[in-house]
Amino acid sequence: GWSWAVMGGQKNMPQTDVSNADHSRARNATVKAYVRPNIKKPEDDATIAASRDRIKKERENAATALMFSGVTGGITRKELLIKDLRKDISSLKDGWQEYEDQCKLLLAKKRDYMEKIKEHDAWCDNFDNLIGPFEAQYDACKASVKESYDFAKGKYKESLQKLVDDFGYHPAFKRWFDEF
Repeated sequence: GWSWAVMGGQKNMPQTDVSNADHSRARNATVKAYVRPNIKKPEDDATIAASRDRIKKERENAATALMFSGVTGGITRKELLIKDLRKDISSLKDGWQEYEDQCKLLLAKKRDYMEKIKEHDAWCDNFDNLIGPFEAQYDACKASVKESYDFAKGKYKESLQKLVDDFGYHPAFKRWFDEF
């Protein structure tokens, strides 16, 4: 029968019995049986082995380069982080110096304000000493005015009650044209 198995990249043809075949047409032809060509074993060929060794070394070198690239990248990243941190520290030092300068200015302003407060307190004390007698006289005057007012208020109440009692005056019904 037919065998279609693939061996070595070649298809096998069916085996035929050539013993009963007519050989009259091929008397002058030389008939040889199919012989599979000799293919070298790659392990035995020095060029192929060298090529394979070279490829293996290239792969190992690429893996090593990749590993060192990762290490180098890590180191470079850390160096960049350190550089950024140094820059931040420098800017913080500048900011701290600026903050300290501002604090010194504010403390100087505070000293100036405290001196002004002392001057104003001294002026107020002097004012109290100078104005104190006048203020006492003013308070006495206010007391006499209050006394006079209270007296007048009492007399008004008495007179209003006299109007109610004697004349029948009712304050809720007072008209605009009434004379008293």
